Formats: sequence, C-alpha cells, structure tokens
Amino acid sequence: MTHTTGQAVDVSVTGGRAYELLGIALEEGLTGIGVKQKGAHKGRFLHLDDLGPIPGERKRFRQFVG
Repeated sequence: MTHTTGQAVDVSVTGGRAYELLGIALEEGLTGIGVKQKGAHKGRFLHLDDLGPIPGERKRFRQFVG
C-alpha cells in the first residue's frame, strides 16, 4: 500500500550509486530503508519510505534476501 500512496519507492540501483543514494536517504531522514544488493544486477534495489516507526514491528533498515 505504501508504494501506491507515494510513501515508498523501490529504486533500481547498484554499487557506488546505491551507496550514494543510501547516504542521501539517511541525510533526508527517511525512516524505512531496505537493501537488496546481492544476485543479478537487474534485481538489485533500495527500498525507501517515510512511514515512521511502528514499535515492535518495524526496523529502520531491512535486508531483502533472494
């Protein structure tokens, strides 16, 4: 639901550009960051959102596996 409401985005990015974007996301205060940087380059991305914390349910950083 967050993607369709404009509160989240998955950005296809790899390597140094992913690292740069991660730094910008942290500077801008985005509260949800997911990282998938393993596997085929076409499947690598960063998930960014501004949903805020959900106590006991949500961490700021997530790693996507697969």
